[in-house]
Amino acid sequence: MDQGQGLRVLMNGSGPPQPAVGAHQGLRVFALVSGKGGVGKTNIAANLALLLSQRGRRVLLVDADLGLANVDIVMGLTTRFTLFDAISGRVALEDILVEGPGGVVVLPAASGIYEMTCLDDTQRYAILHQIDALESRFDTVLIDNSAGISRDVQFFAGAAREVAVVTDPEPTAITDAYATIKILCQRRVHRHFHLLVNNTSSEEDGREVYRKLTTVTGRFLDVSISLLGSIPHDENLNRAVMARRPLVELFPGSPASLSLTRLAERFLALPPPAGQDGGMKMFWERLLRNPGSVAEGGEG
Repeated sequence: MDQGQGLRVLMNGSGPPQPAVGAHQGLRVFALVSGKGGVGKTNIAANLALLLSQRGRRVLLVDADLGLANVDIVMGLTTRFTLFDAISGRVALEDILVEGPGGVVVLPAASGIYEMTCLDDTQRYAILHQIDALESRFDTVLIDNSAGISRDVQFFAGAAREVAVVTDPEPTAITDAYATIKILCQRRVHRHFHLLVNNTSSEEDGREVYRKLTTVTGRFLDVSISLLGSIPHDENLNRAVMARRPLVELFPGSPASLSLTRLAERFLALPPPAGQDGGMKMFWERLLRNPGSVAEGGEG
């Protein structure tokens, strides 16, 4: 059964596929989430993907903001097909992949298509199943989720072995970051989170946000948080977005680019999570052990 046929079988209600056997060892699947929109998550994902690719990683950047996708805009790409075409059965998921700057491969979602905002779990399984089939081509998968705590965010964050919560120093963003961590913790999606603080005026801003979050999570949640880095406010970012090019490509010496470069080096130095391999297979195993924890959003 080819990928397109497999997707159509799933769409006809035959249920989720079985876990892939022999998943590629060493694959890092890293999801970026945020409680609040506008904190710069997509720009961080796109620039980090480019920096990792420049350092020899084989990167797949997944746009998981299914209804309001914009990774293609940040990366300056023109897409012929999107995830909507794959879900509709017009093409296989592999056929919608687009090569972006620096050899980054992008899986584009759709924007302004209502059907993409109300996928059922079978359709979500189908997406992950086809991504799982691509593992041999990549060693790093970055998932750029939509903002908030929707079912899609819970589902795709659950497909990642590692999660970074992106926020900025504004009180509303910090509050929403805490809410995101709380939901993902309660749904048994993750117990450890990395923290990225964007749009700071100093490194102390990032440390202060980290202190605030860990103070509250330490009192109320059974989670651990590590500060992965902070990125300063940089006027060049708006210029890069308007030019539809990644910041680190257009302004490599800008303050935010230098911080993002340090972030990429820190990412490469992170030890892989203990236990299961970092591939998508761990998601299937978790889901089969406790279907309600992710698919249904239950706490039991």
